[in-house]
Amino acid sequence: MQVQSASQAVNPMNTSEVNRPKGPPPPPREGGVPPGLESAVSTLSSEEQSAVTDMLASLSKDQQTTLKSQLDSLGDNASSMSQEELGSAFKDILTTLSAEQSDSSSLNKIDVFA
Repeated sequence: MQVQSASQAVNPMNTSEVNRPKGPPPPPREGGVPPGLESAVSTLSSEEQSAVTDMLASLSKDQQTTLKSQLDSLGDNASSMSQEELGSAFKDILTTLSAEQSDSSSLNKIDVFA
């Protein structure tokens, strides 16, 4: 009895690497909603969704870090919140951060009178 394996070609480049993830998921685009919050933000009105996108795009790196830490702390209670409550809480956090940005940027302006 002979085994004929020569009839099957083996391609060493065709391995299971196709199914393997290529690293962490990409960060959200500028003004993009963080992963996992898309459905919560979709419960907001279209005007609120637009405002959320604008606020996200205008955050500084420090504010993005603050937003992440606030969302992480919210994560403990998020499992008991509805998508509407989660979307509203996310919008409120962004509104607070954006208001702080407006206040701090206005402090850097100098009025000069002659």
